Amino acid sequence: MQIVKLHATTSTNDELKARLRESETQHLTAIYSLSQSQGRGNRGSVWQTEDGKNLTFSVLVSDNLSGLTPFKLNQIVSVAMIEWLKSDLNVQAKIKWPNDILSVQMKLAGILIENTYQKGQWIHSIVGIGLNVNQEEFENLPRAISLKNLTGKNFKLEELLLQFLFHLDYALNNRTQTIEKYLKFLFKYRQEMNFSINNQDVVATVHGVTENGELLLQKDGQITAYDLKQVQWNY
Repeated sequence: MQIVKLHATTSTNDELKARLRESETQHLTAIYSLSQSQGRGNRGSVWQTEDGKNLTFSVLVSDNLSGLTPFKLNQIVSVAMIEWLKSDLNVQAKIKWPNDILSVQMKLAGILIENTYQKGQWIHSIVGIGLNVNQEEFENLPRAISLKNLTGKNFKLEELLLQFLFHLDYALNNRTQTIEKYLKFLFKYRQEMNFSINNQDVVATVHGVTENGELLLQKDGQITAYDLKQVQWNY
């Protein structure tokens, strides 16, 4: 476990990729930056953050991948974050499929995992996470929230990162028990929600997820699996 601090970079995911190409990098090496000019989210979105206030970081996962799938790794990372927030910071949160972490139904963190394969074999993943920490106002982001908003406290970024890495390490070493908790933390599980499915507004019940990470929605008595491109939450 190693932590590298940068004052500025384009993207911590790209920075970690570059270091992997240049030298041997150990499992759970983490890079965080006080300023990130090209941080990425899902669907090609940009992760917006106020310099020095939030935790934008990337972690290398390269051990114990045997028997996992990319979605199972996603589940492990998501559950590790939820359990860390609850146990260490007393913050309640949920996983909004596929990669957002919500608290009081507002976005606290986002996860972007990039997987690398060599000759068809999965060799490592870079887990990129943006966590809103000490920022208090989010211009043009009405559904964003921070740990400072939730608790009234200021946090030291590196201390938070170290705490999370210990939880992630534990979760990776206890993968079965961790994955089993995923549905318990899934946002609106077994509840009706408004969605846009293939650009059509519908009401459906969140029924779970498939092994491949598709969202299972129940509508008119029928359960259907949807991927990220097909469905959008409206809440």
